[in-house]
Amino acid sequence: MNFRYQSSGQALRWPFSVDGKVVELVPDAAIVIDASDAVAAVVAAGGGIGISPTYVAAPYVARGELTPLFPEFAVDRSSITALWPESRRGSPNVKAFVGFLEELFPNPTAWDEIVRNA
Repeated sequence: MNFRYQSSGQALRWPFSVDGKVVELVPDAAIVIDASDAVAAVVAAGGGIGISPTYVAAPYVARGELTPLFPEFAVDRSSITALWPESRRGSPNVKAFVGFLEELFPNPTAWDEIVRNA
């Protein structure tokens, strides 16, 4: 089971951390889907193994429908970054919005903790 990017049609390269280096592979998958939610649903329904963002996989993991494989080789793929012009640094609106983002996306997130503790 693999994910395919809708924009490019390229298959997702699965990243693994091996001896401090990131190694990527593209599995020979019989099923390729272009929606992250669908990948997790098909894998949970018995469709093999797959790779999914933690925010998608966490509810399945919490219910015992998915089990993380190879957590010792996991690679963090992305982060959320808020950018704004220096001229707005003191803006109460910017401060409030950044505070809201920090509440919504703490480090680590709730979904990362669910998967990490499985």
